[in-house]
Amino acid sequence: MKHWKRGLCGLLATALMVPVGLAAPVNGEKGLSDLEGHWAQKEVEAAVASGWVDGYPDGSFKPEKSITRAEFTKMLLDAIHLTPDSETVAWMKVHAKMEDIWGNPTEYTPKLYDMSGHWLTSQGWLDAALYSGMVVPDDYNGKNFRPEKAIARYEIALMTDRALGLVYPASQPVEGELPFTDKEEILDWMKGYVNESVKAGVLKGYPDGSFQPNKTSTRAEAVVMIQRMLEEMEEGLNPDITVVAQYRKITDDSDKIVSTKTTDQVKLQVVNDVIYASLNDLYQVERDMMQESNDPDVNSFGGNWWPIKQQLDVGVDGGNFPIEYHYQMGNTEYSWFNFYNQFYVPVRSLYGELMVPICDLSHPNSEPQKEGWQSGWDAETNTITIPIVFRKPFFNVS
Repeated sequence: MKHWKRGLCGLLATALMVPVGLAAPVNGEKGLSDLEGHWAQKEVEAAVASGWVDGYPDGSFKPEKSITRAEFTKMLLDAIHLTPDSETVAWMKVHAKMEDIWGNPTEYTPKLYDMSGHWLTSQGWLDAALYSGMVVPDDYNGKNFRPEKAIARYEIALMTDRALGLVYPASQPVEGELPFTDKEEILDWMKGYVNESVKAGVLKGYPDGSFQPNKTSTRAEAVVMIQRMLEEMEEGLNPDITVVAQYRKITDDSDKIVSTKTTDQVKLQVVNDVIYASLNDLYQVERDMMQESNDPDVNSFGGNWWPIKQQLDVGVDGGNFPIEYHYQMGNTEYSWFNFYNQFYVPVRSLYGELMVPICDLSHPNSEPQKEGWQSGWDAETNTITIPIVFRKPFFNVS
């Protein structure tokens, strides 16, 4: 999701002004005046300290005040670093795709009809929401977002699932019945999203066994749900692991390791004994190593981002049969050329980046493999060797 030039690594928090009454910074070190003893005090104070939500000018937080769709959208995007000035969002806007009426890729042109002049639009948050896929116009009647409407719990399930890269599993049929007494109130197309959000621990049912999908949320509830989402997203981030990149080039008449180097450019996380790596960082390292070896194919990469299905396609030009790799958040299947393969666990999402599984620590490879980013693991030195494989398109006909 970057132009392979440090795109997704530059996730910087924005300092944009927000509308009066939404979230003006509290001056000084004094605590928020209306949080003492509140059930969400710890979560709210942690969120304020992290910078993605603030109190009001009078020193209050108003935890029981309802939160609107616009306010929640801004809060969520800020929490996951998809801010209007981030390079991630800029790349997404340029490379976003959708299918035309014939099923062919075309430029993604999302449109909501009631957002002209709204602060979410003028400050750039709407574009960030649309091109990242956090907001999809077809989800709203007549493509009217109604930004000042109080957000409902089912909408929070939908948006936090998208932030976690769970669109693919949420769109699959739910096995069995949802365990809520009011499950009939949940629209059929939303049941998968509610199910995934509950499995991820972001939303929970009530003591009476209900889910209350249409119940609106308060500012405090919204903060707590986003904090839970972040805990799930950021699990095992930045482990103490040394990364060695091994650049291998495969053509129709050769297969050789061109170079090997230690790098700190690849973001890692470890979840349930699986090591994940940022796909964007892997491709950037590949470009760097190709440049260092004066490889003439260094400029052959191109990429497309599909916001609605949360998919990244990476094309390798050359020959009459170019190769295109397809990776989708939440999916174990990936493909290149006309071959379909499986990761052992689904691709994760981290701040809008795809995190691909590169090593199963319960069954590690001692040496890196040629396909699927399957890396070599050395437990004694805590070192992972990642295969950075460039496959030259075959069947090149002049």
